[in-house]
Amino acid sequence: MKRTALATIAILGAFAFATPANGDSVSVQQSPFSGFLGINFPISNTSSGLLVFPGPYQLTFQTNSSIQTNTFVVGSLDLFEAIYGTGGSVEVLGPNGFQLSGTFTDAASQTFTNTAPIPGFPVGSVVEISVSGAFTGSLLDGESWQGSFGVDQSFMLPESSSSFLRMSGPVSEPSQGGLLLCCAGILALGLLGRQTAGKVP
Repeated sequence: MKRTALATIAILGAFAFATPANGDSVSVQQSPFSGFLGINFPISNTSSGLLVFPGPYQLTFQTNSSIQTNTFVVGSLDLFEAIYGTGGSVEVLGPNGFQLSGTFTDAASQTFTNTAPIPGFPVGSVVEISVSGAFTGSLLDGESWQGSFGVDQSFMLPESSSSFLRMSGPVSEPSQGGLLLCCAGILALGLLGRQTAGKVP
């Protein structure tokens, strides 16, 4: 159930509209992912996490409450998808004093549970979770940046879990078209998950 690479392309394509010609950018990945990921924990109907990347970069996030939920049956898995409201918080710390404070423009999570027995996972077990989001924020000097991240945690195959972070700046205020592209990217993540989720070993 490896979706991160394609999901990265889908979501990050949304940011081409505002990539600065002479700005700075950060693009890092970590596999297996390092940190913590919580859905409905510690606050119900939200997602939160701490992700560590090479650099080192450290991203902590807390979404707002979900504004929409969807459920799907895909092969031998049930998929529960939550889409969160804008806002929340995103904090990124990096080398040389890099510090970004921001909020979500888009965020979504997916929880997969099995409907058929899998060795070591009784029916109804959570076998995989993922969170993706797009955000805007400011550095300590007030410079505006934007970015996206995604994390996929497999409990069946922990070594396949992975995460990514991409940021760029300075940028102007994202256009409405750009935000729609962000939504399209997160939707692509959901569609990709539904296409591949049934391929359980």
